Amino acid sequence: MHQFVKQVLSLSIALSVTCTFPTVRANHHEHEAHTSHVSQTSSMIKGEVRRIDTENRKLTIKHEAIPDLDMAAMTMSFRVADTMSMDKLKVGDKIRFSLGKVEGKWVVVAIENDSNP
Repeated sequence: MHQFVKQVLSLSIALSVTCTFPTVRANHHEHEAHTSHVSQTSSMIKGEVRRIDTENRKLTIKHEAIPDLDMAAMTMSFRVADTMSMDKLKVGDKIRFSLGKVEGKWVVVAIENDSNP
């Protein structure tokens, strides 16, 4: 009987780990959604500057879908690469930007005014 209980417990543990893993993986994918094997987006992404945080070098951008990263259109904050100037940007600017991975995180690595929305 003791052996039977051990087998049932082992099976229960294995089953719970197996059933839990896809859920954990799916949630991990949602939070790290945009960590595909791409190191830089292949095209410029259209967006609108919604907020500028010069102290932390972040832009909040309402952007179109980013197919390279399997990312839907949304509004989110991005860090701006240290090599980029943020001086000429204003809230409401229509822009095109490109993202690249810096230290494992997506950051704005190129930005230009988009006069043709």
